[in-house]
Amino acid sequence: MTEEPIEIAHCHSEPAGAPDGAERGEESPAATANVSSASLAGDSSPSSAPPGRRRLGMTVTRLIQALWLGSGVFLMLTASAAFNAASNTTDAANVVGAVLVRWHYIALLAPLLLMFLEWRRSRPVMLVILFVAVLFASFQGLLDTRIRMIRDRSAAPISSLSQDDPLRRQFGMLHGMSSLLLIGQVIAAAAVVATRE
Repeated sequence: MTEEPIEIAHCHSEPAGAPDGAERGEESPAATANVSSASLAGDSSPSSAPPGRRRLGMTVTRLIQALWLGSGVFLMLTASAAFNAASNTTDAANVVGAVLVRWHYIALLAPLLLMFLEWRRSRPVMLVILFVAVLFASFQGLLDTRIRMIRDRSAAPISSLSQDDPLRRQFGMLHGMSSLLLIGQVIAAAAVVATRE
């Protein structure tokens, strides 16, 4: 009676529930479907963007933030220095008015650009801050236009008018509101800069 050799099956350990091909480094059909569906859906969140593009986006964002905050602080320092150094308030007001015109462009464009860049990142607090900053910039632009009209309409410099003059009182009220809006924009810009990515 001949004995037939018994073949012993070599069992390799495989984690329970692991799909076929998992040990050979193959992707499961479900994982492949998830990847392809994400690419078809156009997933463009910052975490899925290439590292180089993410770094470029962060650099552009930081530059806009720095320009926005720096311009606001520079304007406040310039206004204070101009009124301290000028021989009369009219010259100082002309200098500050000229700087303000440039500031309005930055104050509107910077938060709008940042809102565009932030839109897909789904950070509601940041979007609210930027939206409020755009509103502040718009109102300040309107107020400064009104202030300029009052200055042009006045026959004498505003500072030489009587304290009880209605034109001077209106000018003072609008100027105070414009200053508060500027401070609010600088605070908003500082909050955006201080927010971690």
